[in-house]
Amino acid sequence: MVTLAASEITRAAPQRGVARSIVAMAMRAPSLHNTQPWRWRICSEHTLELYADHDRQLHGVDPRGRLMMLSLGSALHHAVVAARSVDRAVRVERLPDGGPPDLVARLHLEGRSPSRPEDRIALASLVARRTDRRPFSSWEVPDETLQRLAEVSTQAGAPAVVLDVRQRVAVEHLVSTASVLQASRRLVEREHARWWAIEPRATYDGVPADLVPDRVVDPLGRGRDGAGVLDGTPAEDAEAVAERAAVLAICHEDDTRAGWLAAGEALSAVWLEAVAEGLGGVPVSLPVEEPELREQLRSGVLGLAVQPQVLLRLGWPHTSSARLPGAPRRPIDDVLVP
Repeated sequence: MVTLAASEITRAAPQRGVARSIVAMAMRAPSLHNTQPWRWRICSEHTLELYADHDRQLHGVDPRGRLMMLSLGSALHHAVVAARSVDRAVRVERLPDGGPPDLVARLHLEGRSPSRPEDRIALASLVARRTDRRPFSSWEVPDETLQRLAEVSTQAGAPAVVLDVRQRVAVEHLVSTASVLQASRRLVEREHARWWAIEPRATYDGVPADLVPDRVVDPLGRGRDGAGVLDGTPAEDAEAVAERAAVLAICHEDDTRAGWLAAGEALSAVWLEAVAEGLGGVPVSLPVEEPELREQLRSGVLGLAVQPQVLLRLGWPHTSSARLPGAPRRPIDDVLVP
């Protein structure tokens, strides 16, 4: 798998073709409702720029752009993984001074640097990664595995916390409360209708219906209806769900664009490492979408000084997540800007 993944990048020539293929790999990154809120510019054979596409920001659930920046951070990390896997040294300027306001990062490909085995494994995980919305099996994820994944997040620049059973039960109730708050908002309702459970698959945007089970179980145990709205009835007892769920809170002390971007990079790093372990994953953002609930999560549930940016639920899938079809992606020519 590693050889095939790397060949998707290296078979393109000349060097500008390699840069284009790195962008194609970055476009595999996860994003809220598959909004894919990014633009890329190939400035030269050695320089790439990542831009925010604010037309794809979900203003109902993400008015500050936190979740959009998390998605951009994941795309940035995906690009670095792709470059390193094909023997390119990479230097990243994050939120460069003096650039346009929507410029998120500038990547410099600085010559050849032999890839390590872990770089090639990360690329294979990037290709195999899926957002697995199915219920996971009841097998527990070993605590040592979760602690190792938390360390991956910390090394990537965003400390992570492994939630215990009590915290997971509390988070389930925050998810329930957030769903009630959002159900009454017309803008959120329109966003769900626009981006969730698209039928038929006639677009490169959003989450298509064929990737949504008849009754999707939310990462912390609640069901969603066909439009993606939480239905208000727990799929099962919160305590029973929390007993088997494995959840990481990815955090950052800087609650600005820089911190959100770093948390997105860490989310990607953790998720790719989890895929290499055979785990499935799905992000949980509802508790951080509502400011008051996010504060309850930070201080009351987690007892942290840093800010929780996103939760990641991990588990053992009944069948490999890699067998799931991938969410559709925008054509690369729609993403590249002159």
